[in-house]
Amino acid sequence: MTFFNIKNLFNCILFFLFLSFHLTAQVNKMVVKDSLQNEMKDSIPKKSYFKFSASYLSNYVYNGRKDSITNPYITPSIGYFGKKGFSTNITGYYLTATNQHRFDFFSIDMNYKHEFTDGFSGSLMADKTFYNKSSTSLSSNIKGSLGGNLDYDFGFLELFVQGDAVFSQKTDFALAIELEHEFVVKNGPDEFKITPTFDVNFSTLNYYEGYLNKKLGKKMIQSNPNITSVNAITTVDNNRFTLLDYEFSVPMTYQTKQFVFFVTPTYAIPKNTIYTTTVTTTKLVGGVETVVTKNSTTTSERELKQNFFVEAGLYYKFDL
Repeated sequence: MTFFNIKNLFNCILFFLFLSFHLTAQVNKMVVKDSLQNEMKDSIPKKSYFKFSASYLSNYVYNGRKDSITNPYITPSIGYFGKKGFSTNITGYYLTATNQHRFDFFSIDMNYKHEFTDGFSGSLMADKTFYNKSSTSLSSNIKGSLGGNLDYDFGFLELFVQGDAVFSQKTDFALAIELEHEFVVKNGPDEFKITPTFDVNFSTLNYYEGYLNKKLGKKMIQSNPNITSVNAITTVDNNRFTLLDYEFSVPMTYQTKQFVFFVTPTYAIPKNTIYTTTVTTTKLVGGVETVVTKNSTTTSERELKQNFFVEAGLYYKFDL
């Protein structure tokens, strides 16, 4: 690649990063951007292949929300992508927060894709997650999901719509709508892609109730050694299908014959405060029991703030 082309490529990256932040400013300030999910939207490969990857996620953000402490992850992964449309992937999320180093959860994903025409495809997906009991991740009450999506390429713009049934203590229904446009720069066999993307995420909120139940119970037991048990029942005051966030991202990949380097900066704008009420039954040493009902809406929900996070890494793939 000549110096002139490298300079143009660098300027292109800066332009789209600036465009992403400029758009979010005008708006008046959504289970993490996942590089493998992005690849599942590509065309069915002509040859089946395995892929090994590793990435770093600066913070775990789910539907525009995050835990009160930063949860950065290192995510090793292995995936199989078949020429008949079937793919599967196993990912581990290793937490690297201060004084917390552990595999926080694992995810097993399966996907079957069918291409109706050159620009129109659909997929069926299943996901199973296994969380460490110490996890404080916002999605730590989710056990798995089933869903499907449709992907239509208009040429100037690609539309991606995905619906999921998400299983926690109750079933949630989620909808994601995504618009993107891909720009490609080629240098012989190598290829650079940059894909400005806009997402809108909707969901019901049973998973959030489960997350708060677990978190509030742990917090009370840790703060009072005289407590023998805590039963916290949290309900969302108006649990309905809700717009949860807008997300602006700029996935970038540089692909050689077998290696792919990627980075995805994402800016999430949470919407619609989730108001909650918690009834807490506490048993103390000696058998004394108290029941307290209170407004448990968190400070982060009362004062919704935008979240910026980045995923970066590389993967190696080889044909079968």
